[in-house]
Amino acid sequence: MAERYPPAWLEELRSRSDLVQVVSGYVALKKKGKRYWGLCPFHGEKTASFSVDEEAQLYYCFGCKAGGSVFTFISEMERLSFSEAVEYLAERAHMPLPQMMNDEEYE
Repeated sequence: MAERYPPAWLEELRSRSDLVQVVSGYVALKKKGKRYWGLCPFHGEKTASFSVDEEAQLYYCFGCKAGGSVFTFISEMERLSFSEAVEYLAERAHMPLPQMMNDEEYE
């Protein structure tokens, strides 16, 4: 039987972990239109192709095709598993970790 974090708690953590603020700790971002742009931290480039959508809370690089949520970003930048990224963000957001849920369908 697999265990996982409660979905409502993960959503609360995601909402408290603003992607623009998190990414700004690693990448200098400039707002252009609805999105923020910067140099991709995942590959070398001279022209900004790394985009952060504040409304959707997603990032995408048009150069290397890296993309995802705040959990994916922290996992990639800090070389952490999903669970470790959740713990990292929970500590940053001052949210205590919840009791894990048992879920027979979750793998």
